[in-house]
Amino acid sequence: MRALVTGANGFIGSHVVQALLAKGHSVRALIRPTSDLRSLEGLNVEMAIGDIQQPATLTAAMEGCEWVFHVAGVFSYWRQPPEQLIGEAKEGVKHVITAAKAAGVCRMVLTSSSVVFGSTGQQRILDEAHPGSIESAPAYVLAKKGQVDAAFEMAKDGIVELVSVHPTVVVGGHDYGLTESNHHIVSYLQDLFKTSWIGGCNIASVQDVAEGHVLAAENGRSGERYLLGGENLEWQAIHQLISSLTGMPGPYLKVYHTAAYLASALQEALSLLTNDRPISTREQAKMVGNYYWYSHQKAAEELGYVGRPAKAALIEAISWLAASEHVSPSIRSQMELSPEIYAHRQSFGMSLKN
Repeated sequence: MRALVTGANGFIGSHVVQALLAKGHSVRALIRPTSDLRSLEGLNVEMAIGDIQQPATLTAAMEGCEWVFHVAGVFSYWRQPPEQLIGEAKEGVKHVITAAKAAGVCRMVLTSSSVVFGSTGQQRILDEAHPGSIESAPAYVLAKKGQVDAAFEMAKDGIVELVSVHPTVVVGGHDYGLTESNHHIVSYLQDLFKTSWIGGCNIASVQDVAEGHVLAAENGRSGERYLLGGENLEWQAIHQLISSLTGMPGPYLKVYHTAAYLASALQEALSLLTNDRPISTREQAKMVGNYYWYSHQKAAEELGYVGRPAKAALIEAISWLAASEHVSPSIRSQMELSPEIYAHRQSFGMSLKN
């Protein structure tokens, strides 16, 4: 098959490209003229210049493609007006579906997010048929919910076969733009107090999630939504794993709703002065105390999806992050990476400098 991947140079998108190539498919990468292409270096892909907000560029990019993977999108809790975030998500997916119809594309896989299935205040595992609440959810969550609902509403007349995949908190390597998921790891390492918080999430490996995208194109049922996850853990356990893998102390503190909100407000204020990305935002603080725990059983049974444990996903992520530009030399000098990190690096021929 020939597939077009929007957002192909991004974190998940570039791994989807690699997963497609590994299965013998041909790939056309939709990129902007100013895109950072480091994640696609050395890959046998065809480049197409375009933008999902510029419909005229999309149809030509899809010509001759049987599949479209719409991965492009903003993953941010910072400096993105809610109305703009929600509006662009909806309009972008409509443009992609319209172009797919015009180009005669057989199937489209939409990358959404697990957060559209909500959360709960208890340690309860949610799935596609049993969602939680999105009440008082951040704009990012509402944008993703609006996007996927708009896509299925538009595709219900059969103009294109549509399948959506919903990754959980995705971590891994070669994340040059540093998505929010990997930013959690870096922020924790930078935090002097090594702070954890109440609640929990599901941690998934980017390699598993990318493979899940391809499986959805191959085996997914049109009109269906599939959660792609790994392991459910409380944040305290996740932070303990990060500490053990990096040889860093902590976690020392556990914060609750009010403290998290006030601390995030301070971080945002400091960021306005320094122009640096805040460790956390008030939008993220709203999510503290909730459990974003999900089951990927449906994807396992219908697609053949397999999600690795959280520790394996974190090893994959830290192995790359530890030597990346995202971790400062001062933090790197304090780290004593675990033998598992070194073993992972060695198996992939990565530098063992630190």
